[in-house]
Amino acid sequence: MKKFLIAALCALLCLTACQTSDDALMRTISVSGSGSVTIEPDMASFSVSVEETADTTGEAQSMANEKMAEVYRILSEEFSIVDDDLRTTGMNLYPRYSYVDGQQVLLGQCSQQSLSVKVRNLDDLAPIIDRLSSISGITISSISLDAEDKSAVMSQARVLAMQDAYAQAEDYASAAGLTVEGPLTISSGSVNWYSNRIQPVALAASADYAAESSKASASYYAGDLEVSASVSVTFNLI
Repeated sequence: MKKFLIAALCALLCLTACQTSDDALMRTISVSGSGSVTIEPDMASFSVSVEETADTTGEAQSMANEKMAEVYRILSEEFSIVDDDLRTTGMNLYPRYSYVDGQQVLLGQCSQQSLSVKVRNLDDLAPIIDRLSSISGITISSISLDAEDKSAVMSQARVLAMQDAYAQAEDYASAAGLTVEGPLTISSGSVNWYSNRIQPVALAASADYAAESSKASASYYAGDLEVSASVSVTFNLI
């Protein structure tokens, strides 16, 4: 029995030594891959802001409400923008001051409202901006283009990122006289998309000006959107 225990202990020690030796011989390489795909935009978004100042808060708010109601009417009735694509993103009331000879002077009470707009038909974007610009005292900002469904190009970007990581590993392995056997670990990185922010070349100052000059029409250059993905991979080398 004693001889059996000694033999078993020797076998266990030998196995452990072999495993340690195998682990010591394991060669790995860790690389980061990236991939990007372009997609044509099919929608746009922008923000409309209204700011009015009056003697009282109620007067300022009433003026801002009236102007924002006209914005909403144009978008919903003339361009069929649905309620789900119109979102109030800000509503503020505050006193407005100025400084005269170092003294703070109250100019009046200010009401500020902002509305986020999604346009799902890009052909309507320039006409919408032209139409809204006929309303005096509003601000149109943060105009950007995007794509409604980016799932397919996101998947393509991930595949390209993995292919890039594998190609890098093969380059290093080949230079070292080794061969890439396969991935040991895969860590997905970020998937990002970059929407184009655009600025209209010209905006109509008023409806009359728009009628007088064809240059008053808003125009823009869409371009493509880029979707990118990254991945970190550790490969086994033999």
